[in-house]
Amino acid sequence: MSEFSELLTYYIHSKDIKTQELAHYCGLDRSNMYKVICGKRKPSSEEMVDKICKFLHLLPAEETELREAYEIAVLGHDNYYRRKDVLKFFSEFRLTAQQESFSGSDAVVGAELTPDGALILNSRHEINHALSHIISRELNDSTGHLRLLFQPDFDYLMSFLAAESSRASGARIDHIICLNNDSKTTQSRRNYNLYCLKQVMTLYGSSSKYNCFYYYDNVASKTENISIFPYIVISRKYACLLSPDIQKGYITTEPASIRMLKEIFDRHMNRLTPLLCRIDSVVSQLEYTASLHPGHNTAYSFQMTPCLTPFLSQRLLEKYIAPDLPGRIHFLEKIKNYIQQMSSVYEADNITYIFSLKGVLHFIKTGKISEYPADAYFPLELPDRILLVRQLLNACRQKKYKMLKDNIGNIENELFLFVSQKKGYLMFPIDSGRNLIYLDIAEPGLLFTFYDFCENINEKMFYSSDETVRLLQKVLEKYRKQ
Repeated sequence: MSEFSELLTYYIHSKDIKTQELAHYCGLDRSNMYKVICGKRKPSSEEMVDKICKFLHLLPAEETELREAYEIAVLGHDNYYRRKDVLKFFSEFRLTAQQESFSGSDAVVGAELTPDGALILNSRHEINHALSHIISRELNDSTGHLRLLFQPDFDYLMSFLAAESSRASGARIDHIICLNNDSKTTQSRRNYNLYCLKQVMTLYGSSSKYNCFYYYDNVASKTENISIFPYIVISRKYACLLSPDIQKGYITTEPASIRMLKEIFDRHMNRLTPLLCRIDSVVSQLEYTASLHPGHNTAYSFQMTPCLTPFLSQRLLEKYIAPDLPGRIHFLEKIKNYIQQMSSVYEADNITYIFSLKGVLHFIKTGKISEYPADAYFPLELPDRILLVRQLLNACRQKKYKMLKDNIGNIENELFLFVSQKKGYLMFPIDSGRNLIYLDIAEPGLLFTFYDFCENINEKMFYSSDETVRLLQKVLEKYRKQ
């Protein structure tokens, strides 16, 4: 039996419903209704599920649960939860908030560790205490170098690293993690690899010298099999080995041991692939995004503030690019070439641009084009904002752009995605939008996860083309009057 049929059977029995009466109300004969109840047949449509919910007089929570079970039956368990996790990934992206909330913690340790010999750690508290000291000391030295081998679900350490690295002086952090070699969702109904990505994203935002490398294994068996000290944190003066449950630890300060562990770590790291490739400078970002032409493949631009690059003219660039921007002439040349390339990609008609109504309102209120760093240009004046929204409206008429009914994520701290079947990147602002970070998605499974999500967003989440045009016309009319 499926989750849907089990749940339906429970409700029928608990509410003492006659199968014949339910079948008649739903327009089915009794035998076909029995097949639905026994899981031998799926409901033919959402309308039938509506009728079932109505006849059973389900409470709102019960109705939600039954509808979710129906979606799982239609899409499949793994597809449903994977796409749900991606939606949650964007909805919960809060890079700045995570760092600020942790920065007020009193977790930084003042006590010195023993300068020689070894130290045994017998609890999670002692481990957190010791690692806080080691990490804080290393990150606050510009020549510092941390080597980390532990999973991103060590929440305390990940949060502490993000908070410390955002205030530190540029120490290097190399991090090796294990991704699950099974693409199915875990028992907790969580896409583990996507969860790992979510955890390390904060470190990419807080440290310019953070690099994450990955290998594949069965994560569940890795932590359950006999393994004494699978995790390790190495600084220049300390090496801390950790048990699988992070309840026991061992610290050594012996130079020869630390040197040996560094050599082993570096040898493994050099054989691995980066999880994400960071692209920092604006010029490099322009060159990178210009190289992402999907060819004959379909691609998706997913950002709540609409992608306005295809509509930028030379007049707008000359008018709004900051006159005191370092290398302004070179930057103008690069961005003009980039926009020309983007315009040709736009005309190719194989990219779908996904945005939200709130994203449009945010742009028209602020004049900020979020795909460019705030320091590179002045906010657009209202007449030019209206001009770009008018061009966006025309693109919606051509069905190149699709408008979501609800915002997904935080419009003030947005996470952007561009993805095709072969390439993709995540982009987000830091320093109040003055800088942008582009992260090339190198891991194939994550690339598929994001592409599959964009390709299968429920059409109910979008306004129709006619509704989109009508709503944007109202927005234009309102601001024309101003």
